Amino acid sequence: MARMKILNNVEREAFEAPPQFNAAERKKFFAVTSGLLSLIETLRNPTTRVCLIITAGYFKAQRSFFGKQFRPADIEFVAKQLGISADEVKLQLYDRQTITRQQSLILSHFGVNPFDENGKEFLRKEIAQMVRVQVRPKVVFVESVELLSRKKIAIPSYFTLSTMISEAISKRQKELVQIVDRDLTKKQKEKLEQLLVKELETDKRYPLTLLKKPLSSMRPKKIRGKLDELKSLLALYLDLKPLVKALDLNGESIRYYAYFVIKSKIPQVTRRTSQSQYLYLIMFIVYQTFKLHDSLIDTLLAGVQAAVNAAGKEHKEVYYQGRELRSRSFAKLARG
Repeated sequence: MARMKILNNVEREAFEAPPQFNAAERKKFFAVTSGLLSLIETLRNPTTRVCLIITAGYFKAQRSFFGKQFRPADIEFVAKQLGISADEVKLQLYDRQTITRQQSLILSHFGVNPFDENGKEFLRKEIAQMVRVQVRPKVVFVESVELLSRKKIAIPSYFTLSTMISEAISKRQKELVQIVDRDLTKKQKEKLEQLLVKELETDKRYPLTLLKKPLSSMRPKKIRGKLDELKSLLALYLDLKPLVKALDLNGESIRYYAYFVIKSKIPQVTRRTSQSQYLYLIMFIVYQTFKLHDSLIDTLLAGVQAAVNAAGKEHKEVYYQGRELRSRSFAKLARG
């Protein structure tokens, strides 16, 4: 299964790269505490001593390890702090075995658990729960990182996290598709399929495309057209309501599936497997029914408010005209 792209290229590079410290941050994160000093004193090789402090500083800042990625400015700072020449640091000698051993020491020093099988199982369950209420992969990714940090578990690589999230979302979608496959009737399938078929060859747009258009005009003709659309959507929604209830999706999940349909062109929707296609179309109908209903209510309220404002303005004009007439009448009476 291909992993979905959760972060864009810039965000991914930032996540996978070690933190970029300024001068004040280097002093803070590369400070040699008594605990680190006892570890450093057991080392004789300049490279392993410098790498231990830098790795510990990076981990303290981001709860993650970056292998042999070290920024030159950080190497110079730490080497100078230890009274070592930066030229003595040979990263090619910093082998995998040494890296693994130092990472273990750092985890123990900070009281953080490794991202081992126990950590994976814990996060897998948490991601499954998140996916049930929040389908957007990026939100799940960020919340997963924050959760691991709170639970004092080392944060794994982007590859590991994105794979776990992709698998959880795929598993959840399969569960939903199974419900659709089980409960959706043949007649309901035909109704959904009609949204992707032009009634006439001369039609320029599909029925689904027309339903995506928002209400953007106060003209009576446009409003009547949208009222007709709402009747069609509402009929579909009420017919599908038992299935929607069985899917048991919250508003955020419904929006996620509906937005795919709203933002996609018809070929992108039809390329999905039939059951998956039905799931997305059902969620679009649910979302669009309530969205259009709210838009029409807003239009009604705006129309009422416009009428109230117009009536108020007319009342003031009539009142001022009457006041002027009354003033002239009183003046005439006083002179008489």
